Amino acid sequence: MHRKAQVGDVKKYPTESAAHSAADALRLTINNRCEHRNPRRTTINTLWEHYSQEELPLKALSTQDAYIIYAKNWIVPRWGNLPLEQVKTVEVERWLRATGVADGTKAKIKCVMSALFSHAVQWEFCGHNPISSGIPVGTGGKRGPSTGVRISAKRQRSPLVLSPEQVKLGLGELEFRDQLLVFLEGALGIRQGELGALRWLSCDFDNMSISVQHSYYWRRGGNLKSTKTEASAKLLPMHPSLKHSLQEWRSQSLYNKPEDFVFPSERLQGSKPLDLASVLKKKIQPAFRRIGITGVGWHTFRHSVGSMLAEMGEHQLTIRDYLRHSNLHVTNKYLQATSKTKHLAQDKWSTLFCRRVFCRRQT
Repeated sequence: MHRKAQVGDVKKYPTESAAHSAADALRLTINNRCEHRNPRRTTINTLWEHYSQEELPLKALSTQDAYIIYAKNWIVPRWGNLPLEQVKTVEVERWLRATGVADGTKAKIKCVMSALFSHAVQWEFCGHNPISSGIPVGTGGKRGPSTGVRISAKRQRSPLVLSPEQVKLGLGELEFRDQLLVFLEGALGIRQGELGALRWLSCDFDNMSISVQHSYYWRRGGNLKSTKTEASAKLLPMHPSLKHSLQEWRSQSLYNKPEDFVFPSERLQGSKPLDLASVLKKKIQPAFRRIGITGVGWHTFRHSVGSMLAEMGEHQLTIRDYLRHSNLHVTNKYLQATSKTKHLAQDKWSTLFCRRVFCRRQT
């Protein structure tokens, strides 16, 4: 039996308290079935270390990084030294409301805290999750609107949606490579990571289709991962004009073998895809600012294509499959009616209302 284990080095745990928390987390795992363990001594610091060792590695790298940011920047500094039973629902809610950050950020912090306490309940470090329900496990009863931490995730403003005319004007300000990036993002509605992971072998020019199987994560040295959901891994149609543009770009590219990225980084000799965040900042956003449009992101084109399809009268199921969402609830968040569409709807309703109401009065 091994009596010693190295939990990390000074780089990983720069302070004595951090090292103690890591050791306590390891001790919790070792003594999990021990009858003499005292879960009441478990602090949020220790719980976070235990979660980081046992559950966090099972998540996608992008999710891991997001959880680490919210935990280390918000949760641990405020709650780290408190025992689990001293974390109260009302106090967490008051703290979140006082942070002054966006509602979406508050909701994500709450989500990470809830995940931590769900982990604690599973490992029997505590008896209930004060973030999601505040109801001890096994006490029965119903969850109501007043239980758990109540934080709205409402958007502060609607996502930017571009009209076809605005996209066309923006394209006129871009060079061919960047035009093709926007064209692909808009025509296919694919995500930024999927655009980066696209290889020439994914483009079936004979059958006029594109297969999206992977997504690229640029942090941690760059990583290829599976698509976000099963629905994401579907064939996408290739319009003739898109086929022509891709073939033209392939003829210009230094990296045109089947296994090469469609948009490779020439600085890294094609070993990794182009840094699309940098392209957005240095090329795409300045181009749209020149025509008076600010706040453009890669996801803007995905939102825009969903709204355009809705305005054209496409069925919601068609839009869901086009954007490769797993359910309609997500699709609905992407759809916005334009001012023109809302005016037309109002005209139809007002005309119908006037005919029925005022005609009755006249008779």
